[in-house]
Amino acid sequence: LLVVLTNWLVGLEAVNVSGLILLAIASSLTFVALNQMLVATLAYRGRFVSIVFLCLQITSMGATFPIETAPKFFQWIHPWLPMSYAVQGLRPVITGGADGRLVASTLVLVGVLLGSLAVTAWRAGRMRTWTLDRLHPAIAL
Repeated sequence: LLVVLTNWLVGLEAVNVSGLILLAIASSLTFVALNQMLVATLAYRGRFVSIVFLCLQITSMGATFPIETAPKFFQWIHPWLPMSYAVQGLRPVITGGADGRLVASTLVLVGVLLGSLAVTAWRAGRMRTWTLDRLHPAIAL
C-alpha cells in the first residue's frame, strides 16, 4: 500500500513498479519470519532481541547515508544483516540500471526467509513434545 501511495499520489515513480512491489513483499515476509523465529526460539526474550536487531539493522543498512561514513562497527555488521540487502535490492528497482545486486539481494532475502521458517517449524515441532519439566515445572520460592 505504501509503495502504491508513494508511486501514484506523491509522484515518486519507480522504474519497475511490479518489481518494487514484489521486493517489498519479499522483504516484509522475510522480516516477519525472522521476528517469528526469534520469538519462537527465545520466548519472551525474543521480542527484546528482535527490537535490538531492528535497531542494529536501521543504523547499519546504509539507506540514508553511505555505509562507508558510518562507524567501523556498523560497517562490519552491514553485510550480515538482511535489511542491508533489502535496501541494496530496492535501489536498482526504483532507479533503474539493474545489475547483479538485485539478484544477489533477492537470493539473500529468500535464504533468510526460508532459514527463519525452517527454524520456526523446527521449534514448533519441538514444542509439541511434552516433557515432565513442561508438565510439572519446578516450584521456585
